[in-house]
Amino acid sequence: MKIPRIVVAGTHSGVGKTTLATGLMAALKKRERPIQGYKVGPDYIDPSYHAAATGVASRNLDRWLLGEHLPSVFAQSSRERWAVIEGVMGLFDGMSGTAGFGSTADVAKLLQAPIVLIVDASSMSRSVAALVHGFNTFDPEVKLQGVILNRVKSLAQEKILREALLDLHIPVLGVLPKEGALHLPERHLGLVPVGESGLLESFIDTLSRFITSHVDLEQIENIMLSAPDLNEATFLKTKTNTRSVLSSDNTPVPISTRPLTHDKFRLGLALDEAFLFYYQDALDLAERLNFIIVPFSPLHDHALPQDLDGIFLGGGFPELHLNRLSKNLTFLDSLRTYATSGKPVYAECGGYMYLGRSITDFEGKEVTLAGLIPMKSEMTKRLQGIGYRRGVFREDNFLGPRGTAVQGHEFHYSRVTYDQEFPAAYELFKGDHADRMEGYNRDNIVASYLHLHFSGHQGLLEHWFKSHSQRIEL
Repeated sequence: MKIPRIVVAGTHSGVGKTTLATGLMAALKKRERPIQGYKVGPDYIDPSYHAAATGVASRNLDRWLLGEHLPSVFAQSSRERWAVIEGVMGLFDGMSGTAGFGSTADVAKLLQAPIVLIVDASSMSRSVAALVHGFNTFDPEVKLQGVILNRVKSLAQEKILREALLDLHIPVLGVLPKEGALHLPERHLGLVPVGESGLLESFIDTLSRFITSHVDLEQIENIMLSAPDLNEATFLKTKTNTRSVLSSDNTPVPISTRPLTHDKFRLGLALDEAFLFYYQDALDLAERLNFIIVPFSPLHDHALPQDLDGIFLGGGFPELHLNRLSKNLTFLDSLRTYATSGKPVYAECGGYMYLGRSITDFEGKEVTLAGLIPMKSEMTKRLQGIGYRRGVFREDNFLGPRGTAVQGHEFHYSRVTYDQEFPAAYELFKGDHADRMEGYNRDNIVASYLHLHFSGHQGLLEHWFKSHSQRIEL
């Protein structure tokens, strides 16, 4: 497979990867290249900027969440397209507790993708050469194809930086002057989502022109086109989907899943300004498995759509829309009626909080919500949970039997308290060590802070579909 591609990496977090990657995607699209955006890691918000620039949904490339399925997820979405892959944190920084696993460099090597390094040069001169030399030689399998210098203060500084880098024989592909007007807006979970920030077409156009003026797009395209062909048999090979179940001695045991029937499953998907954290590849997989995605809005709709077979309430920012969510009484009534019918409800993070009795916002105001889970949520100024976690189901549920192991991540500035003893959804593990009980699993509700990527756990969707079919037969 010939897939022109490039990885936009940084020396560290905050170096300007999202701004530059988004602008690069927009500039290449203006040159009529069929750009497909990607984000290394579990981030939901950065991909929304990619989508605004390219007009197509961005994709996540996370080795922890996708496991062995990452190459096929990439290959399926990049056919006949040019891939611009935004990295995560610094080039060699991993988040899974295993040195380098899942880092930008790790994913770049897996995809045999050339790397361009962004350097924040705002306070640098000749030391830039030592920095770039270190990044280029740290891992013998990683070779930089170019450098982009960001936040350069003057032409005099640019001259010093360029001269310092000459002996490395790594081309300077662009020099971006310090440009505060192009900084993307941020808050407690990172960047503000596109739809909320007022990121309009004019902003994308300005960003595109800025990148076009200061980056050598011809060289960028040549680097992308020079990426080696990928072995189609390797990247698109079909593997038996399995789920890991723990035996009595806590050893993972793979259990093959069965093919689905030709029935349909109408999956209601909460999708609006409050609930927007979903992985596009997971939704695409659900549709290939005969799920029909039916969007609904807890903010704007008066009631749930009719004839849903299941509900998925994803993460997002319910804490910023509490008054409207709480005052939408007819919708909350329809949700409660649906839950009492016995049909399955799955929720993650913000969706999990919404199902509780109330959420207390950053100012200390408590607002009543669905009341389907006997707990209350409270927003906090400090981060309460971040990182990759392995979860093991405590009891049978519609996603899988007791002992099913999943790999997910959490990132939240809130905590929950329960009014009574509750059946947890998972026992969470951080690395090899048990961390805590997490979430809620009772009757037809499975909810927790843990975010899952179903493309890495196809067996969960298959089990959900089959549990629905069995319920219909009964």
